[in-house]
Amino acid sequence: MRLREVVALLAGLAVVGGLGWFGYDWFLATTDPDAADEAAASPAQEVLDTFVDAWEAGDLAAMEATLASVPEDFTTVHEQLEEALEPTAVRIDAGELREPVDGRAELPVTVEVTPAQAPRSISWDTEVVATRNRGVWTVDWSLTTLHPELRPGWVFAVEVEDVPRRPILAADGTALASDDGRWLGFVPGGMEDPDDVAAAFERALPGTGVLAERELGRGELVDDWFYPVVTVSAARADAAWTVLRRTSGVVEPRVPTEEDQRRVLLDLGFAQHVVGIVAEATAEQLEELEEQGVEAEIGTRIPQFGLEAAFDEQLVGSEIHRVGLAERPEGPVTVTIDEAQDEPSAPVETTIDIAVQRAIENALAEMEDPAAIVAVDVEDGAIRGTASRPLSGYDRARTGRFAPGSTFKTVTLEAALAAGYDLDDTVPCPARTVVGGLEVTNLDDRDLGEVPLAEAFATSCNTTFALLAEEVGAPAMEAAAERFGFGVDPAHPLAAFGGSFPTPDDAAELAAASFGQARVEASPLHLAALAAAVPDGVWRQPYLLQEDGPGTTSSLSTGTADRLRAAMELVVTDGTGTAAAVDGASVAGKTGTAEVAGDAAANAWFIGTVGGLGFAVLVEGGGAGGDVAAPLAAAFVEQLLRFRDGDADPADPLQASPQPDQVDPDAEVETDDAEDGADAEAAEDGADAEAAEDGGTPEVQPEDG
Repeated sequence: MRLREVVALLAGLAVVGGLGWFGYDWFLATTDPDAADEAAASPAQEVLDTFVDAWEAGDLAAMEATLASVPEDFTTVHEQLEEALEPTAVRIDAGELREPVDGRAELPVTVEVTPAQAPRSISWDTEVVATRNRGVWTVDWSLTTLHPELRPGWVFAVEVEDVPRRPILAADGTALASDDGRWLGFVPGGMEDPDDVAAAFERALPGTGVLAERELGRGELVDDWFYPVVTVSAARADAAWTVLRRTSGVVEPRVPTEEDQRRVLLDLGFAQHVVGIVAEATAEQLEELEEQGVEAEIGTRIPQFGLEAAFDEQLVGSEIHRVGLAERPEGPVTVTIDEAQDEPSAPVETTIDIAVQRAIENALAEMEDPAAIVAVDVEDGAIRGTASRPLSGYDRARTGRFAPGSTFKTVTLEAALAAGYDLDDTVPCPARTVVGGLEVTNLDDRDLGEVPLAEAFATSCNTTFALLAEEVGAPAMEAAAERFGFGVDPAHPLAAFGGSFPTPDDAAELAAASFGQARVEASPLHLAALAAAVPDGVWRQPYLLQEDGPGTTSSLSTGTADRLRAAMELVVTDGTGTAAAVDGASVAGKTGTAEVAGDAAANAWFIGTVGGLGFAVLVEGGGAGGDVAAPLAAAFVEQLLRFRDGDADPADPLQASPQPDQVDPDAEVETDDAEDGADAEAAEDGADAEAAEDGGTPEVQPEDG
């Protein structure tokens, strides 16, 4: 073949090959299903994308250009949305195009708008529809394009709502404090004798008689006008009504208006030191608020102490910005689109057990001396109940620093058992002994001679335990105190003290410390946790909020728990704590009589266990623990059994509380003007000063009962 023919042949093959490649490419393009769908959908997609992009940019003219015809309300509703929400940003996220029938295309979109005043963006889902007419695709706009529930005449609206204060809850969800008060008051036209009205209030709610007298003395009263005297919980109002209903002029409990609603406790003074109160701000508090740039008028109510104050921001949160549709301008939101809250509010969830708390409150109802009772769960350290008296004082249950007296012999006994002693070992219990130059005596110079260690503990021989501490030594005593949590603060959201066992300076101080004097200090809360460690041999850090526990733990020495429990049972059956015994209950415990500096009477203690609880009872200036604190412990246990047996509902004041003439006269009442113990916590920071005298010194000659 000649060269010219070869070149022609190669050129021909190249042309044919090129045509073949282009033909194959055309074949794939025209037979690929996806490519065919894209090509078919592109006109609808294009017009819908143009509309969505213009909507996101706020370009009404570009949006109108995609419409076949512009509805009269198109511009109006879009401008109204802009005016109502004042969006700082608008974002339209498109979904996947759908073509349910030929000539109709539907594009689902999510509209996200950030209103100027709202803390975050809000969003809603809608749909943009396009239709084809004579081969031309246009957007088929209607009110539902903007929002699926928008109707003619409706408008977009933003509501700002103050969030109701959330409740403080017990472990079972019962509200310990809530904004659900009831008014109790009178109508003058129905009265026969104003003095009878004041007397009835005093009987039903001690402390409110003077409030009734104030209302009655306002001057000319309108016959058919309702005059509220006090605001209490719905449950307490119902209970009080059983007494008040007998008096002419007093009317059934009423629900206050929204602006007059008041924060109320479950019952009068119920867990008040821990829960706290919300009351009118004092002049000093108003000045402080003004200095902080907060405008507050006279009569403004603020949390005064306790969890109400500590968790004020959580309970209130911030305003709710509600975006929705209203049926008319300036009208309320009918359809809520979305809500936004910058700082969400939430209740405070405590570990308080209503039955345990009520048992404590009832036991303390007639106490005139300063006192406290605390109960802690054996299984996890949760604080199940706590109260102090008087209500107008500081919370000695959790912040008090007291010499624990002979309740501390529980720690000394554990140290001795860990060192090798046993309960049936014979130990001396002389009337007097001298350790390191300190003369130690027993109550009434009691001399038991040689007795089993268990008996020395049950009868609370100071001399025995001073000698034991000297023998086991300070390091062993410190180790035992650490096992019982001394030096560890409670897991408590409020100021709280645990226990302190400073290293003794000498043998004399060690001897005094062995029975809870010298520089040893503990709060009732800590001693309740100490008692709770005995049943299973594990000390658990007490905690109040469910989110904070369980806390840290420490184990007692191996093999000591059973013997400690047996020794504490002996205290109640045959020792100094027989007054704490209750039929039907297995109570174990230890008495304590803690001397204080000066001429003040000793503080009376009883710590114990019952029904899965460790508890502590303190009566300041009460004297002998066996004579004063032990009977109070029995009263607590009796009340506890009453509720646990189902004899009464602890959440119902009518069933659970003492009768009206037995209600604590110091109990604070939630009123419009009552100070509500507002300065109860004012002394809390200075509580140490009040309690510092309770520690005793090595020179004090302690006694025990």
